[in-house]
Amino acid sequence: MKSNIALIGFMGSGKSTIGKRLARRLQREFVETDNLIEEHAGMPIPEIFRERGEAGFRDIEEAIIQDIAVSAQNAVIACGGGVIVRQANIDRLKGSSSIVYLETKIENLQDRLSGSRKRPLLNRPDRDQFIEELLEVRRPLYQAAADITIKTGKRPFAAVISEIIERLEIG
Repeated sequence: MKSNIALIGFMGSGKSTIGKRLARRLQREFVETDNLIEEHAGMPIPEIFRERGEAGFRDIEEAIIQDIAVSAQNAVIACGGGVIVRQANIDRLKGSSSIVYLETKIENLQDRLSGSRKRPLLNRPDRDQFIEELLEVRRPLYQAAADITIKTGKRPFAAVISEIIERLEIG
């Protein structure tokens, strides 16, 4: 039985904001994997990347996803943007969660991420080009993992949340 809703999508697609509001509307627990990773590691994500590299970060992320897949019930889970790079994460989430891909146009992502300093993968001079290239690699993984895809764009959060509820036939 899939009691959870797992939100996936590129960084800046609105997973945390939409997830919090969706959880509130459905009166469910909200779980954010990035927060759990920071708690587990005892340090912020940029520091994890500096000390352990992306592979070390992904190892912690995989352990957190494994735990959530077993322990979370009736939760809304905001997954980190790279959760889809390890198939084991998706396999585990699929057992307990309906997976919702929040699809966002490249222009919207570049705009939303332009001021971000807390995302280690974006600390580079060619940020916009890198976002475009990384999204090209990840898009098919998001699409393959998703039970449903919701286009976000500049739509109001309430409209996105209503569409998720309607498409997942909740309540």
